[in-house]
Amino acid sequence: MSQSLIPKDRIPWRHMALFGWLPSPLKRLAYRVLLGYRIGKRVRFSFGGIVVGKSVDLGDDVEIGFLAVVQGRRISIGRHSSVGTMSYVSCETIQIGEDAKIREQVYVGGPQLPESRFELGSRTIILQLAFLNPTKPIVIGDDTGIGGHCLIFTHGVWLNALDGYPVNYEPVTLGKSVWLPWRVFVMPGTTIGDGTVIGANSLVSGNIPPGSLAVGSPAKVIRSAPDFPRVLSDEQRAALVTQLMKEFDEFVRYHGGTVAEEPPFRVYRVGGKSGRLVWLRGTAPPPDNALRRGDCVLSESALPEKVREGFRARDVHWLDLGSKTRSQGGTPLTEELALYLGRYGIRLARDA
Repeated sequence: MSQSLIPKDRIPWRHMALFGWLPSPLKRLAYRVLLGYRIGKRVRFSFGGIVVGKSVDLGDDVEIGFLAVVQGRRISIGRHSSVGTMSYVSCETIQIGEDAKIREQVYVGGPQLPESRFELGSRTIILQLAFLNPTKPIVIGDDTGIGGHCLIFTHGVWLNALDGYPVNYEPVTLGKSVWLPWRVFVMPGTTIGDGTVIGANSLVSGNIPPGSLAVGSPAKVIRSAPDFPRVLSDEQRAALVTQLMKEFDEFVRYHGGTVAEEPPFRVYRVGGKSGRLVWLRGTAPPPDNALRRGDCVLSESALPEKVREGFRARDVHWLDLGSKTRSQGGTPLTEELALYLGRYGIRLARDA
């Protein structure tokens, strides 16, 4: 069989045979010592999960799933991010922020150019069976969600350009806090502004302005500010948080846990794990001597920086709904509640 001038290693079989079977601790060691990768703390590789690149930087708590492949020249994955089972991410430059999730069987790849770039912001998610083609750059902003079976293309070509057929190579940009539900098709050259929602089964082409709701094929804006998104009053926001916490308590109890009131704390216990939570509803935090290492504070209004400094010093964790921030780390209770907040689209940036 004839070979091309430039090798096309879609599946890095040699790398997989050398490193894919190694258990996670040995794979971390081999990547650091033999390949010079920068590997953070508590990085986990499942069986067959590999990262292939010339310059690789994996932050703390990154997870590479079972038979997942990440390959490119320059790869940077932020802390607490993950690539799911049997997903494939291949691009010249791969830049993924923190707390980003690529779920199972996601495909990111296609013909490569020197400028090919896949940039995925922090606290983003790409759900199962999505297909992204970053031949030209795909840039996705923070807190954006890509639903399952979505298709994002940066090139469209098959028929002969010399016969007059169109050839299109253009980047795609999705802003911050964009939501594409399942089965959205994004065409080359599309830009979607911050805070925009696209209806399911829509085809998107051209520019969609920020803060819009667009649906159809082709997608057209049907709602925008001030009607979309609606503005909640303080009372409505407080009622929503109350309902969310009620559901969270029921969720804990459903999984065999208990929730006890020990003012000013709520004490959660599941199996051998427990945690104390202080829920602030516009009130001042409890005295310093009441908080201990590992406690969690849920605040509905923004915490002053001085208060957060005190929490850092005492290793107290927090989830701040007002400023949309959270402590860098957290106990199992902190992490579980943060995940539950995500069910309402509430994502909190980790403290630096």
